[in-house]
Amino acid sequence: MGRSRAYWASNLYPDELHEPEPTAPLRDLPPALASRFKAVRDGLLALPEIAEQVRFMGATWRWTWEYGMGNRKLCWLHLMKGSVDVTFTLSEGDESRLARSGRVAGAIARALVEGQRTGPVKWCWLELSDKRTIDAFLNLARRKAEWLGERPASRRAPRLHRGKGGAAAETD
Repeated sequence: MGRSRAYWASNLYPDELHEPEPTAPLRDLPPALASRFKAVRDGLLALPEIAEQVRFMGATWRWTWEYGMGNRKLCWLHLMKGSVDVTFTLSEGDESRLARSGRVAGAIARALVEGQRTGPVKWCWLELSDKRTIDAFLNLARRKAEWLGERPASRRAPRLHRGKGGAAAETD
């Protein structure tokens, strides 16, 4: 995601063996950052059908707060020693919808320009540095949550196993 090793090393929760509680940043961050975390977290959890999960995302991202609707991901909050940041993805269709919808907040527009495309998805990063940026991001998150809600949930293909006689049979 285009961030330096020094950036990722500043994760507030680096130890894979010590899972932080969902509300831990409220006590572990300095007051101004804790307030930003609370504002964005409360805004995300207020969206219909959005759930929070604290997950260890490997040696780079470490512990992160993941928000999604089932297996469809809305965003990931990164709790760093000096910032509260977010990574979000947009499909090509989401980007087109966003472009057609009119003016996009400057912070969001910059994140889109700087985002990295991997296949049909653009990965964007944003520092949630103030109330204006948080509000802009929550507006985008609300729209993306609506778009996610319009899509049918992807369903795992049934597993096939071979029964007697070699014929494939579906199992759930």
